[in-house]
Amino acid sequence: MTGASTVARPAAPATGQGIGIIGVGGVARYAHLPAYRRLGLNVTAVCDVDEAVAADVAAEFDIPHCFRDAAELVAHPDVAVVDIATPPASHLELMTAVAEAGKPMLVQKPLCTTPAELAGIRRLRDRGARVRLNMTGRQVSAWRKVHDLLRSGAIGRPYLCTVRNRDWWDREPGRWDHTIENYIVFEMAIHHLDLCAYWFGPAVKVTGRAGAHPGQLLKQANWISATLEYPDAVVVQLLEDWTMPEFSFGNGHPFEEVVISGSSGVIRASSERVELAGLGGNTVRVWHLPRPGQTLPGEQLGVSWFPDSFGHAMRDYLGDLGAGRGAEEDWDHLIRLTDETFAVSTSLSSDQWVPCRNEHTAPGTEDV
Repeated sequence: MTGASTVARPAAPATGQGIGIIGVGGVARYAHLPAYRRLGLNVTAVCDVDEAVAADVAAEFDIPHCFRDAAELVAHPDVAVVDIATPPASHLELMTAVAEAGKPMLVQKPLCTTPAELAGIRRLRDRGARVRLNMTGRQVSAWRKVHDLLRSGAIGRPYLCTVRNRDWWDREPGRWDHTIENYIVFEMAIHHLDLCAYWFGPAVKVTGRAGAHPGQLLKQANWISATLEYPDAVVVQLLEDWTMPEFSFGNGHPFEEVVISGSSGVIRASSERVELAGLGGNTVRVWHLPRPGQTLPGEQLGVSWFPDSFGHAMRDYLGDLGAGRGAEEDWDHLIRLTDETFAVSTSLSSDQWVPCRNEHTAPGTEDV
């Protein structure tokens, strides 16, 4: 699916125009599609290499068109925006085909896992393709609340952030995960790298270590401990531990614990709860995300990680496309974040601090 050598500039679709999803056997089925339906977004086509899965999903969600061949979905006139929800090794080929059709795309993380793939994707930028990397964490109300509290100076100058995520998350044989070196960086740490970029700006450098649980089928790194430096002397300590065998002790995604210490206070947060305490005080402000049927006192949050954030991410993208916003910002974001994942991965086998910007960063974006 490589097609012609030029790329048409994508038209700006209205929010009611059709969404086509490539890859509906996994997260798209239990997150994207329920969230899109809840927000009234118009999914007109689905595609999967397993034709039976595509047909089942189309029937379940009343979607008029289903395909096994991605090229047919991309070319269909009822598809204005393409949602790519396939393993990362397929992204460059699919993105090239969508770009050559002149249609914008939302690509699920990870964008790619090798510098060679990123170099090919970067060439699509030069040819006018419209792409956004879907990092749904930025849509989660709790993480937005953390962002707003930091921007308001609620804890003064932040200086230390700890992120801890624990679970037992093995992978059955045959999945794409087994082919990705330092898999957990690209599958899980990328979310926290993106949230820290949202809160503190782009990372400057990183050092880390990694390993794997001998009892797991996945023989790639499945835990990492990394320390990152950010502008203004903010340090982030990142622990991704998917080797916690006792479920009752684990806080699995999306139930991370984040603690941010500042000069005049502390924020403690998960994706369902944010707490704010001032220095020397006895008062804690709390924001909650109620679960279905639950009533909680105090201020409440509205957007969960699963499945809500997936719908809000697509809705925002459609709105930005319609208004002509964000094309260059989208490219700068996906390149920088991908560079950061590569830097973290490299740091796991290095005794040195690894810079988070490298030769793959697009020219002219160093100060974005």
